[in-house]
Amino acid sequence: MPNDPLRSLRLRWDELLGPGPHTGRIRSPELDSSPAPVTPRFIGRVRDAGAIPTLGERVFLVNPVKIDGAEAEGAGASLTADESRSIPVVVIGSLAPKAGDVLVAYASGGRWVSEFGARPTTVVCGGCKLPRRDLTLTWTNNLLGTHSAPMVFNGIDEWATGCINQISFRLSCRSGAATFTATYFVAGHCPTGQPVVCSSPGSSPIGLTASAQSCDPLFLQYTATSCPALSAQGYTKFTVTQ
Repeated sequence: MPNDPLRSLRLRWDELLGPGPHTGRIRSPELDSSPAPVTPRFIGRVRDAGAIPTLGERVFLVNPVKIDGAEAEGAGASLTADESRSIPVVVIGSLAPKAGDVLVAYASGGRWVSEFGARPTTVVCGGCKLPRRDLTLTWTNNLLGTHSAPMVFNGIDEWATGCINQISFRLSCRSGAATFTATYFVAGHCPTGQPVVCSSPGSSPIGLTASAQSCDPLFLQYTATSCPALSAQGYTKFTVTQ
């Protein structure tokens, strides 16, 4: 090895330089950061392996597709499916694809997901079709009067308020069943303190009672009589409307 007393200094300098030594500047995270990663996606064709679903929001098997053909206006595209590979894809939307339909699937939360058809505008909940948008919660309190607050839709199956007087409210629709929940934080602060949960359906003494329901217009009402934690604070009823 040749005698080069400055070799270690030159190696250290090269390490500190930017992505290319020709830049002549010290490496900078702000300048050297790579472009933001792109969400992985692929084009695929739906296949029927014997149990293809007939509803959306189910898992479908999809063969990845290669697209060929002339890149000219009006030219036909040639789609070749790799039938040796079947990739599970969760299809969301109001329609279910048929075998042979082509989808664009993208990675989301460790799964492959694709949208097919327009998304449904309602959620089936307790015999009613609730709109996929924010609702309004109105409550009556013998000490504080009547007040309202928005219940924000989470995009899937739940509407919730923030913390209101140490209470948070939630309406969820799981498997078509409606559950209205009031969580009162009796110690500490909402939403991290010590909670007492009252819900409908629920059992006394920590339950709420469904007292009225109308689907069109939407009107869901619950009374607090069987929930001592809330009734002791003056609350009498809670109403959910559009």
